[in-house]
Amino acid sequence: MKKIFLFFALIINTILFSQELKFEEVVKADSTITKDELFNRARSWIGKNYNSEKHVISTEDRSNGEISGNGSMTYKTNKLYFGVGAVMGDIDYKINIFVKDGRYKYSFHSFRHTGTYVGGSNPISYGLLTEDQEAPKPTRGRTNNKAWKDIKVQASIKIKETIESLKQAMNKEYEASKDW
Repeated sequence: MKKIFLFFALIINTILFSQELKFEEVVKADSTITKDELFNRARSWIGKNYNSEKHVISTEDRSNGEISGNGSMTYKTNKLYFGVGAVMGDIDYKINIFVKDGRYKYSFHSFRHTGTYVGGSNPISYGLLTEDQEAPKPTRGRTNNKAWKDIKVQASIKIKETIESLKQAMNKEYEASKDW
């Protein structure tokens, strides 16, 4: 009986566990494009788009075809809801790009919201962004589904623009590889 109860508890926990917000895809490029060329394109794109102190490349491994790092975007809104000033802040995330001959994979994940100190008040932070419809309890104040939804919508819009920029860059020949 205990084993059956434990089994169902495990299944229910797995079903109810929130899936983190994640954007990933394997993209097929021209089959003649080498892993090194795709690596150079990805590295060049990251250098142009992730160039502040908040953006740190943690892994750059040409032999394994991996570039990983951290990114950040600002969350601002013109929507009105309780505590909006303290909710506006940063959304930090992780980025991974893997390359092989003729294809690459990107993954933007681990989105984490942090609010801002406003007028002596503590920030309202929602932490890890998930696919849940219901907002988690923030660091301060009441749960606010309007804020939660807006944070995720804005993060999705900005990341989709970033992904489109990456795809365009991965289709362009790396500048240093042109013959002079």
